[in-house]
Amino acid sequence: MKKIISNLVLLMASQMLMACELSTTSQESAALIPVQSEESLAELRESASMLFGGREIAIGANAFATSNRLLIQRAVIRAPDGTVIDSRVDEAPFILELWLREGGCYLRNKETSEEVLLMEADCTAM
Repeated sequence: MKKIISNLVLLMASQMLMACELSTTSQESAALIPVQSEESLAELRESASMLFGGREIAIGANAFATSNRLLIQRAVIRAPDGTVIDSRVDEAPFILELWLREGGCYLRNKETSEEVLLMEADCTAM
């Protein structure tokens, strides 16, 4: 009887450890890109464009350097001399988020939850 109970306890303990391992591997954490390479910045711009239906998205080299969120607002339309032609902003900003999950760095559209795996970016957890 002791041996059966002992085996049962071992089985339960191993199942609990497996459950803990599975839950930690599927977790994600907010990520940063401390330094952008030309390749990673180009990939980031292309991925952002894909997430927003092919729109051209302007993203600076310091994007995601201090936060895992990037707000993208519609650009103000200007004349060639710099005069504002249309300053209306009639839509909410788009929000991109950067996440680390299972060793991969993912760019996510916050509104739709659509994601793109970034291959060039050197992401680190926040």
